[in-house]
Amino acid sequence: MEQTNIFGYLYPDYKITKPIRLIELFAGIGSQAMALRDLGVEFEHHKVIEFDRFAIKSYNAIHGTAFDVLDIRDIHAADLEIVDKDKYCYIMTYSFPCQDLSKAGKQKGMSKGSGTRSGLLWEVERILNELKSKETLPQVLLMENVPDVVGNKNYKDFMQWYAALENMGYQSYYKILNAKDY
Repeated sequence: MEQTNIFGYLYPDYKITKPIRLIELFAGIGSQAMALRDLGVEFEHHKVIEFDRFAIKSYNAIHGTAFDVLDIRDIHAADLEIVDKDKYCYIMTYSFPCQDLSKAGKQKGMSKGSGTRSGLLWEVERILNELKSKETLPQVLLMENVPDVVGNKNYKDFMQWYAALENMGYQSYYKILNAKDY
């Protein structure tokens, strides 16, 4: 007897049928781009936002790109150049700093206006609000972080983030995955 998968009922399938333009905020060395590459997904490195000069140098060496160092606090909607959404699917990833969330870190949290490194998540909200006002929101968002992003200390802030996404029109899902399984 085959077991029923409730996720098939809860989460409708989303099919990408257009060429993908990848926007990576807090890109690091491009782990999300590597995952897409390793899955055999064709995409264009559209925009990369990373303020660490060593990380962006590594990103460019790994992916054969030539992106410059950019600080998310200086980025605005127009900088992401989301155009021709009828021709492209824009996937925006954001792996904001985990140092203030992780058990191995300082655990200062990610509250809006906190000034913590993990609080840089709210720069993504600012950018998304700018994009929404121009009707150029990316079709797909992907957030990656440590499990404590939804831990007891950060759950209220995470739910505030979750509500902000839903208010922008996104249908959001989250799940803790163990990296060893992937």
